[in-house]
Amino acid sequence: MSTIACHAPHSTLDEPAWRADCKTAAENAQPGCGLSWDHWVTLFSSEIDTQASRLPPDQRTQALEIAAREWDYATPAERQETQDWNAEHGYCSHGIEFGYCPAGCDRDDDDWD
Repeated sequence: MSTIACHAPHSTLDEPAWRADCKTAAENAQPGCGLSWDHWVTLFSSEIDTQASRLPPDQRTQALEIAAREWDYATPAERQETQDWNAEHGYCSHGIEFGYCPAGCDRDDDDWD
């Protein structure tokens, strides 16, 4: 992914470059998500957090708003809220109902002996 750099204080976000970074993050999240929307959001949003941390502070809010509006970026607090809901309702960290996660999240080690 590209890193959007700006050397002038109070600079303007390069929106086309940021959108390209978001598109790349979305594409990179797809193969690892296992077709789980919750997991895709986690993978995508984590990468966006990394990319946004490289932006000047005055550009981060705008960048994250674009990612949320156009690609469903979720803040760390929103992602934690989803994880908490999943845990309370019988879903694994990937957002898949226990018993069906291909990663074996609900697997009891004794069941695999």
